[in-house]
Amino acid sequence: MKMKAKKKKIILCCCISLILLLLMAAVYIFQFTGLGYRMSVPYRSSFEKAADNIYVNKNYSGNIKEAIQLTEEALERDRAFFGKLQCTDTTIIIFCDDDKLLSKLGGDHDTKTSYTKKNYISVSDKYLNIDIIAHEFTHAELHTRLNMKALESIPTWFDEGLATQNDYREQYGLDAWIEQTDNGKNTVPLEDMDTGSEFYADPVEDRRFRYLNAKHEVSEWMEIHGQNGLLELLDKLNNGEEFGAAYFK
Repeated sequence: MKMKAKKKKIILCCCISLILLLLMAAVYIFQFTGLGYRMSVPYRSSFEKAADNIYVNKNYSGNIKEAIQLTEEALERDRAFFGKLQCTDTTIIIFCDDDKLLSKLGGDHDTKTSYTKKNYISVSDKYLNIDIIAHEFTHAELHTRLNMKALESIPTWFDEGLATQNDYREQYGLDAWIEQTDNGKNTVPLEDMDTGSEFYADPVEDRRFRYLNAKHEVSEWMEIHGQNGLLELLDKLNNGEEFGAAYFK
């Protein structure tokens, strides 16, 4: 009897320890990681709902109506690019002008995607414009359309190159590419922009140059293949085809 009681006590202690570890892990994820914090925004008292899937921090000093309008215009731009959008119901966009909250969100103009295929866009007032919002929603749409295996297989230059198709800022335009690459004589090899660590490496000037090159590469591809070709490419990737074989075919 004593042995059984001792065994039950050990099992109970193990269960309690496991529960505590899970609780600690949940607290860490939702409080100290950018993705986790974004996922919990709808339930936090420091944020409020401005419209469907749009949140702002409390005491937001920006123009909420403008933020909503820019979001709608950005979605229309992306809708024309893809034909229709699949990400609208699974994407939350957060506008924030509080530096402390932005640090917890883990970014001031970027998109994070969970393993459940939900997207969380964070945008500060500094980057409140249609180009950046459309850029981030293009990430969200691409990430929504690809299954997780396919998403993990695409190179960063393609992810960013596609997003910049809906980002019309002059710094990523054709004229800038011609000037900065000497009309294509000085470009970044695609294989040097495959990973996030390569693509987003500092300094800022080099990073912007990679964006410029990525946009031009995907622009050239889109000129040839168009919207139908893009959708076919995504289908091939979801069906397990290797990115290089599908893209460069």
